[in-house]
Amino acid sequence: MHPTTAHVERIRQLLADRRSRLGPDAGASTVEVLGWAAMSTVAIVAIGAALQALGVDIVENVRAQLGL
Repeated sequence: MHPTTAHVERIRQLLADRRSRLGPDAGASTVEVLGWAAMSTVAIVAIGAALQALGVDIVENVRAQLGL
């Protein structure tokens, strides 16, 4: 059974109506979540690297201030 031209036009109209209700940025939430996840990962790695590089200095400063 092949769709008739009327069926195809009705489906096109339904899809166009749905697109107009959703708006142009309907998929933005997925992109935003992925962007936040990527930036959070970068921030965690950068903070970890900074703490690893400066960790010895911080511990030595605390020990010096406490007189240990």
